[in-house]
Amino acid sequence: MPASSGDDTDASAEAALSAAIDAADGDPECALCSKPADYFLYEPGSVQKFVCWEHVSPHSAAVDGEGQRPGRPVALSI
Repeated sequence: MPASSGDDTDASAEAALSAAIDAADGDPECALCSKPADYFLYEPGSVQKFVCWEHVSPHSAAVDGEGQRPGRPVALSI
């Protein structure tokens, strides 16, 4: 059975998260403040950044893949 686009997005997000963690110098920090990152925001070709729990918004991101909609990045827990 072919993978759905949701499966492809999930795999891409996980791969991007892994690469971003590998590229980070030490523990990832929030891109908007200096706190340790709690999430990785990912939207193919658009958003790839770490954020803390204060800067992830369930209105603008699909936190841990819940409620995915086009145009909203996925926020993966790290």
